[in-house]
Amino acid sequence: MVKKIKKLNKKRKNTTGPIFVSPDGGETVYQSLPDGSRVLIEQSQKAQDEEQVYEEADMVGVEAIELRRKYPTLKKAWERYATVWHLVKND
Repeated sequence: MVKKIKKLNKKRKNTTGPIFVSPDGGETVYQSLPDGSRVLIEQSQKAQDEEQVYEEADMVGVEAIELRRKYPTLKKAWERYATVWHLVKND
């Protein structure tokens, strides 16, 4: 039993390579750095699309409608966008 304890206390060689993490089940892969930060390694198209959804969320809703009402150029651009959207979607 004493021998087992001594084996556990031996120092292990540091042969670990980089550590990769994926918070979303493999859609996005980061490399963890020793300072605690992380670097984006790869991101699937689905993960990129989901990220864009969050970035564009403020472009719809009551506040967005009020902004378009306040700025006629924005309203006109939005109406053109909506027209193209419906033409493509219904095609």
